[in-house]
Amino acid sequence: MNIQLIITLLVMLLMIAGFLCGRFKLGLVAMTASTVLCLTGVLTFNEAYASFSNSNVVMIAGMFILSGALGKTGLVPKMKTLMMKHSGKGQLIVFAYMLTCVVIIQFSMPTALISMFLPFMAAFDQKSRVQPAHLLFPGAVLAHCVQGLLPGAYFVMINGLLEANGAPAMIEALDYSKVILLPAVIAFAYIVLIGWKWLPANRIDGLSIKEEADGKPLLSAGQENIVYLIFGLNFVGILFQNYLPFPMYILPVIAVIVLTYLKILNLNDIKDFINLDTIFMLAGVIPLGTAMQKTGAGTVVSDFIMTLLGGNPSPMLMLFAFYFAGAILTQFMSNTATQQVFVPLAVVTALAQGLDPRPFTMAIFAGCTAAMLTPTGSPSIAIAFGAGQYKIKNILKVFLPLWVVYGIAVCLSANFFFPMV
Repeated sequence: MNIQLIITLLVMLLMIAGFLCGRFKLGLVAMTASTVLCLTGVLTFNEAYASFSNSNVVMIAGMFILSGALGKTGLVPKMKTLMMKHSGKGQLIVFAYMLTCVVIIQFSMPTALISMFLPFMAAFDQKSRVQPAHLLFPGAVLAHCVQGLLPGAYFVMINGLLEANGAPAMIEALDYSKVILLPAVIAFAYIVLIGWKWLPANRIDGLSIKEEADGKPLLSAGQENIVYLIFGLNFVGILFQNYLPFPMYILPVIAVIVLTYLKILNLNDIKDFINLDTIFMLAGVIPLGTAMQKTGAGTVVSDFIMTLLGGNPSPMLMLFAFYFAGAILTQFMSNTATQQVFVPLAVVTALAQGLDPRPFTMAIFAGCTAAMLTPTGSPSIAIAFGAGQYKIKNILKVFLPLWVVYGIAVCLSANFFFPMV
């Protein structure tokens, strides 16, 4: 084990401890981690701090500002009145929100999904039974659990990895959908019926609504209509990102620039609306994934798992081992990187044992996608974690049982549709 690998693992453990203790801002802990990785030579300066220009960081900063612009209109107070009228129907609100997440994530990405709904979180009154923290993180988790229910990129990526690693058979367009259907239903039912109730009723940090001064609206009717139009165009652009001639991540930035030129926003608004703790946390946790991939931490974990399995493990034991190894590692590095580490190893191992590699590949894909235990799991999870002001202990208490049950369901489902022997 080389010194850079040891440093990376130590930094990861210390960052988790910093998040758990709750004594420091999340952004401070994350930026300390990336700075230590730079000081020790594990990462170059560009690798440690380039995340400030990362597409997800830029996009969410723009969305925070756009959310603030929407908060200056009369829409949020109207929504707040509506929420208060139905405040006793908390279960219905949660069900509708989660169902909407399930539908939209099939055509979008988790980061875009969080960005779409973030502005509306300010509509929840402090007296409402349902608060933003009841929806933000659970919605992000559910989005990761149900991604790929409709055939699309996952089907193509899985077949690409199977072919690249010598698998004799590919999967059909709906095969991955069949494997994750039951686990997705379990995740939806758990979050809607149980999970959201166990989370603290936190407000969203940095998205307070400005009150009207002296009874006068903050914006004129014409300005409000402009905000609605720009926000609507931003929403549609994110939803149909594949048809845009430019990256969708700059849509919120364009919206903010236009609103500033129109004097609907000013520089003080921009400063006030950005949640810097979330931005710094997101920019700080991304380099850790880079370090883990660069130093070979993922390979070390996978080799350790194979050593634990012994000489002649059963097919189901192998499947569970590969699934949970990938599912654990994806909490600290990107799902794509984790998939690239474990899928080839699983395919080669399965073929050597005379087993069908397809259930291994689909299970690992599902496990690496279902990030839900740490803010380092994915950009969308980090955004939801920071904005909702959660603590790691809140997340583990609520989502660790789901993470275990979801994993068992994925493995059993994969073996049911694609028996390994």
